[in-house]
Amino acid sequence: MSVPSVLVSGAAGFIGRALTLHLAANGYEVVVALRRPRDIPGASRQIDAGDLAAPEPALANAMRGVAAVVHAAGLAHRTGVDPSAMASANVVAARRVAEIAASRGVPRFVLVSSAAVYGKSRAGPFSEASATGPDDPYARSKLAGEQAVRDALAGSATGLLVVRPCAVIGPGCAGNIPRLIRLIESRWPLPFGRIRNQRSFIDVDDLAALIGCTIKAADIPDILIAAHEQPISTPDLIRALMRGLNRRRALLPVPGGMLRAGAMAAGKASLWQSFAGSFQADVSLAARTLGYRASTSVENALQRTAAATRYNNTTE
Repeated sequence: MSVPSVLVSGAAGFIGRALTLHLAANGYEVVVALRRPRDIPGASRQIDAGDLAAPEPALANAMRGVAAVVHAAGLAHRTGVDPSAMASANVVAARRVAEIAASRGVPRFVLVSSAAVYGKSRAGPFSEASATGPDDPYARSKLAGEQAVRDALAGSATGLLVVRPCAVIGPGCAGNIPRLIRLIESRWPLPFGRIRNQRSFIDVDDLAALIGCTIKAADIPDILIAAHEQPISTPDLIRALMRGLNRRRALLPVPGGMLRAGAMAAGKASLWQSFAGSFQADVSLAARTLGYRASTSVENALQRTAAATRYNNTTE
């Protein structure tokens, strides 16, 4: 009996590495498409794909006979990135990889997008059926990438699933979590005790498990949001990080309106939204269609993330 194979692009990234390990542990042959050679734990073999916006012929050859392609490559959410580079990585490259998958008759194409396509904050819980509202270049590029892949696969035998993860956490994650860890470790006050919000997250290993479920499932939705079913408030998030860092600091009860006004005055309204606004995902579709629920609590994932940072800092 042959071993099913999956091609993973972006396998050197935060999500791609966790996914490669998960798939290998669950009996898949994992082919990783890389821009340059490097050691990827769990990979059965690797190919030199070059720039995915104009990939090398080896990428097309490697797709022959694979059960699925998971496109996890792209530029992550960070400031100072040229919008044209964002479009090339998150739109053009995604479309080109999808075109090759369709030409090779790959049964399933899983695109790792982002829940950022719904915005940075929402008044109530959102689901796959909610209207999108990307509000920065990164989110707009991810939504444009989704449409580019749909267009590339239209009329082909390749089925598409778009996975939209909420903020992905775990050792080595990017975004607001490392910023908060640095703030906790500093001597700056923490005036966040009166923030009242709920935000959704997912541990990177849980995201890998969800993607693994979608590869083997017979019937899947077109879009799935990836998140733990229990959201967390920003004060509780900070407390979980402090436990992981083995730090005890007071969260000062400064009114949120004052903090928001300060953020607006400093030109940090967008950062404030992603930090203090609510962003709660309804993940019932994944539970109904796949029987999937994230197993790692957000609190435990945050503690693990912070503990890894503490360990790295003490061993450097």
